[in-house]
Amino acid sequence: MKKIFSVMLFVLVYTSLSAMTVKVHSLASAPELDGQTKDWSSISSTNIPVSGVIDVSNIAIKMGTHANKVYLLLEWSDSTNDDQHKPFVWDAKKKKYVAGPQREDRLAIQFGMTGDYDANWFSGKTYTADMWHWKAGRSNPIGYVHDKMTVITTDPVKRAYKAKAENGKTIYIQRPGDKGSKLYKTKRYSKKEKDMMPKYILTKNPSGSIADIKAKGVWANGKWTLELERAMNTGNPDDVVFQKGKAVKGAIAVFNRSGDEKHNISETLTFQF
Repeated sequence: MKKIFSVMLFVLVYTSLSAMTVKVHSLASAPELDGQTKDWSSISSTNIPVSGVIDVSNIAIKMGTHANKVYLLLEWSDSTNDDQHKPFVWDAKKKKYVAGPQREDRLAIQFGMTGDYDANWFSGKTYTADMWHWKAGRSNPIGYVHDKMTVITTDPVKRAYKAKAENGKTIYIQRPGDKGSKLYKTKRYSKKEKDMMPKYILTKNPSGSIADIKAKGVWANGKWTLELERAMNTGNPDDVVFQKGKAVKGAIAVFNRSGDEKHNISETLTFQF
């Protein structure tokens, strides 16, 4: 419940802006997934304003399709490279590992699937959305995005965050992971090995719908450059289906050295294929 609640907080600082459309281009060739911009020079970026509690004002995005896949390039400013998340640090006095202060950088994209999508989770609208959650420490090293869903309903459901929407109705918010193997597992240590040890052990070859989205993020010169790749239609019921000529609503959120609410969110966007 604590994890669900902390992620909800970005909605409280959401500010409505004028509607924006992200054009999805047809690419002459598939970009190499290397976290570089060299394959994207033929199309221009769309600068997406984001608002909230961290020092990021916009995210530059390029998006395109080639064959049966969709590709994204995202760039945003970040003064530090934070690619560790809650590692264990040895405490000599306590003679045990304690949680370290490090937190990872993250970026999340949502695409509406059913219902009336809105970036403001407390708008009162109900819907399901595909959530692509890239994590600098827990998914980037193995080349994937954590594929999840966002479900907002007025029907009582188990393991959901219960809240009041802006229209006064009670809503229930779920963020289940997609089917498949876990991208990472937590580990404990009974004795000292090194001064710092990872809390999360990453799965080298994840499988299933949870591993649909390949990713490569690179931090350099005060910014992140992130490339994503996924099939237009994965065939999985927990994934959004993209179709040429169709539009999909969505939103983008960015997190800086955060395990909780330290992030900014865009308005509701339209991704036009």
